[in-house]
Amino acid sequence: MTRFPIGLLTSIAIATLAIGAPPVVEGIVPGVGQRGTDFNVTLTGGRLSDPQTLLFYQPGLSIVKLSATSESDVTATLRASADCKRGEHVIRLATKGGASELRSLCIAALPVIVEASTDNNTPKTAQAVPMNSTIAGRIETGDVDCFSVKLTKGQRLSAEIEAVRFGSPLDAVLTIIGPDGKVLVEVDDAPLFRQDPVAAIVAPVDGVYVVAVRDTAFGGSEADRYALHLGSFPRPTAVYPAGGQVGVETMVKLLGEPGGPREQLVKASADFEFYPSDAGGTAPTANPFRVSPFPNVSEAEPNDAPIAKGTAASWPVAFNGIIEKPGDVDHFAFAAKAGEELEISAYAFRVGSPLDTVVAVLDTQGREVAVNDDDKTHDSRVRFTAPSDGNYFVRVQDKRKQGGPLFIYRLEVTKPEPGLTLFLATPNRKSQDRGTIVVPRGNRVTAFLAVRRDSVTGPVTIRPGNLPAGVTIAGTPIIAADEYLFPVVFEASSTATLGSKLVDLTGTAGTTTGRFLQSATLVAGPGDLSLHDVEVTELAVTIVDEVPLTVSLSVPRISLATDGSLDVTVKLGRAPDFDEPVEVSFPYLPPGVEAPANVVIPSGKSEASVTLVAQRKADLGNWPIFVEAKPAAVAATRARRDPAAPPLPGGAGGRRSRRSATGMPPVSSEVIALSVTVPPVAGTIAATVGEQEKIVIVKVAFTSGLVPAGFTATLAGLPPRAVAKPVLVAADAKEIAFAVALDPTTPLGDHASLVCELSGTVDGRTVVYRLGRVGLLTVYPPGGVAVDKDGKPLSKLEALRKAQADKKKQ
Repeated sequence: MTRFPIGLLTSIAIATLAIGAPPVVEGIVPGVGQRGTDFNVTLTGGRLSDPQTLLFYQPGLSIVKLSATSESDVTATLRASADCKRGEHVIRLATKGGASELRSLCIAALPVIVEASTDNNTPKTAQAVPMNSTIAGRIETGDVDCFSVKLTKGQRLSAEIEAVRFGSPLDAVLTIIGPDGKVLVEVDDAPLFRQDPVAAIVAPVDGVYVVAVRDTAFGGSEADRYALHLGSFPRPTAVYPAGGQVGVETMVKLLGEPGGPREQLVKASADFEFYPSDAGGTAPTANPFRVSPFPNVSEAEPNDAPIAKGTAASWPVAFNGIIEKPGDVDHFAFAAKAGEELEISAYAFRVGSPLDTVVAVLDTQGREVAVNDDDKTHDSRVRFTAPSDGNYFVRVQDKRKQGGPLFIYRLEVTKPEPGLTLFLATPNRKSQDRGTIVVPRGNRVTAFLAVRRDSVTGPVTIRPGNLPAGVTIAGTPIIAADEYLFPVVFEASSTATLGSKLVDLTGTAGTTTGRFLQSATLVAGPGDLSLHDVEVTELAVTIVDEVPLTVSLSVPRISLATDGSLDVTVKLGRAPDFDEPVEVSFPYLPPGVEAPANVVIPSGKSEASVTLVAQRKADLGNWPIFVEAKPAAVAATRARRDPAAPPLPGGAGGRRSRRSATGMPPVSSEVIALSVTVPPVAGTIAATVGEQEKIVIVKVAFTSGLVPAGFTATLAGLPPRAVAKPVLVAADAKEIAFAVALDPTTPLGDHASLVCELSGTVDGRTVVYRLGRVGLLTVYPPGGVAVDKDGKPLSKLEALRKAQADKKKQ
């Protein structure tokens, strides 16, 4: 039995509580707070009874108070600094059992008012709110929330909803109703913020105006939170140009406001966010604004055709324009030299434009050199190498041939920059399952770290930054040049500090270094689409109390041969009070190598032999493998409900443990190297013929290598009702023979399915080598085999020649 670290068994034996599991946070209500204030939120979900802290991925938020009111509710008083970033903040709740999923809350600049609990479902019962405030609300099934404000004639009213943008599934509809009860404007989706609508009016008369919020399908749920910003602030729906150069003042035009276009001077910094402002206030959320290190060039109409006007622009450069009407096409000229690699990235969808770009590069004859529709978003990205010195044109148009005054775009022409990004590979892209690392004290877990390469080749070395005290990563993980992921073992000492921490990770390939980036879907869309993702740049690692199980995988000193098998031994370390069935599995195997999906080690057992099978074309080389272990949930539940129940197949029923392992994270063995090689011995099976009801000799010749001593040969792939006994192979054998007994009903014809299996023990492990595949055995009816004068069976060709010769003699 594998031994636990010194002192661990004692501490486990004393414990009587069920093993903890990570918390589940389903929602944060109301989920909206004002910067520069303290505010309260409630986190709802499950396994929340022992909150330790909140993990913040952005500066500006801190905890004033954190406490559990029940297993499903945690209340928190948070403090937002005066300079706290506005908009979405992602957090995790950490408990003694781990860290929760990523969830979001919204920080507003305006004073926050929580929706009243009284009925406000109609314009007549609307909740009166002051101008320039943010309402934190929630839409329940069939709900319509109405809020009233007083306006004077000519006063601007802007309304904006944040919902999907901070992880709410609410697909909101925003309606503004005049004093006479008539709808002035109603907005569902808007290009600027997609599912989150914005609307603005200039009051035509004095009076009370109502702003209504509902779900587009009149649905709703506990999770459908929103922040409604109401006030006299500006809310442009487009900014042109859609970006600027770092450190350079840019005069931008604000479009889509009810008072018409206006201008504002902008000076961008590297981390600049553009909040339009005027005498009426400042927009509650930023307009998308791209900041680049190179200069702007704005379109000069007419530019519908690839005709050079003046000097072609040198690059890097940012071209800016508007597809002003349906069917509009814009062209820009730039100069390039032969062999130069260029990348042209469009920014339209990403800056809130309704434009669906198609970008092409043309030569001076108007011929397409390169073209692209969508890249990772609806925006285009073109890469090409200039075939010769000269001028080129970049063309941009809408895929649907649409256009309008808000169809802004920006094209950045620059050199492709190498880059790489590390990420945590998870079982399901839309799920956050196994999105954090949970390491029990004195144990280890394994996670798959993966890499996205962009113009980078070669192996990638992974280096952790600020790991928690007592936690290490085994060795220096390296993702091979032709691979994209690698199993990384996190191991915690028996004295590692309990708690959660955000950890930096970097990956290096040559001179290129990239960071860790984890993406999580907070609002799923139809099919494979996502309506809202968040990205964080640190990995959450939690150290939890000891668990009563460890697992190890013995290191094989021999190779797994292709078209063969190898038995490996899995050993469990069990605490004295833990005897539940345990499920073990191999999450990562070399290409072409297979193992059972899972193996259950029953109660009373702590070891299992698992057979790894390599296909004929399995990839050769040294490969990392490991095994994971966790309580066999189905078997364990059955045993707890009915201790007297008979064992499950394989003995999984077992006797009842003294402690429940509910929620225990899977634990891992160390990662070991498995060598996949060609078999050490090769051979061929001689083509053989035989008659039903007779015994035929099938010979196997060893053409290279030596059969290890003590191996037994079995002839597999025989036709039905043909039998051959195993043969013990001598260590120096060059050939072996099988006596195959053919039944009277053995199927006639060619059977090209024979294979010789050599099985035996090497270094204490059972191994199998297979050779001579597709060996041929031809079965004839009694008396149907032609033989020569010595009684040796003839091949079909030989038999045909003999028959022809006999015929001539006649």
